Amino acid sequence: MEQYYRILNPIEEPKGVILTSNRQSKFRQDVFAYRRLSHDIYILAKKTGLQILNAVMVAENVPAFLDELNVFFKPNEKQYDLQQMLISDPVRYISGDELYAFASNYIADVNETGLFYDWDNNHYLWEFIWEMIRNYEFPDKPSRMDSLFLFDKRQNAIDFLNKYRDLNCVLAEVNLLEGITESFDMNWFSEVPSNIPLSEVEQYARNYWGQKQTDNPVIEILFQGKYTWEEV
Repeated sequence: MEQYYRILNPIEEPKGVILTSNRQSKFRQDVFAYRRLSHDIYILAKKTGLQILNAVMVAENVPAFLDELNVFFKPNEKQYDLQQMLISDPVRYISGDELYAFASNYIADVNETGLFYDWDNNHYLWEFIWEMIRNYEFPDKPSRMDSLFLFDKRQNAIDFLNKYRDLNCVLAEVNLLEGITESFDMNWFSEVPSNIPLSEVEQYARNYWGQKQTDNPVIEILFQGKYTWEEV
């Protein structure tokens, strides 16, 4: 029987009980809560060709620069210089109409949700993009938001623990009781450059969902079903 490993927080996933993969963790709840803000950034990046994290930076900076932007919008200027917002991107100038549309939608969504993109929220956008591509182009693949993340190699799990998780997490052996598994190369998700436009980010997502492999793949298994676990 194949052995699977998972990095988990025992407080969030109690030991000794049957658990389900679609458990709504705080992270998943946050991804869902931020979906409207993520969509605003997604549309801005798609229309302007901005590097993906610079599109996020526009969202982060718009509230702080709103007074200056309102002055800019009044004369109906055609182009906005992003360096005025302290953003350096190969696409230096973007349409004033597109910036106005983004700022209007984003501020409205901020006011309605009570949320805003900050420096540590980028991973919400990543999950949003991956889910968009999966939903429209790979609908037969399991959603990351309903799946458990597993490794079939213990060392990969240990490396993930050391790189991405805190001291509250442990290495666990997972017993799959019932359900389905699909394997993907995590590198397509975790090693995306920050200085590329959305069109290239989307290609990383397509490579991930298409189950292509990088030169040194790190295989993660998406599992949907019921499971239990024991600490290693």
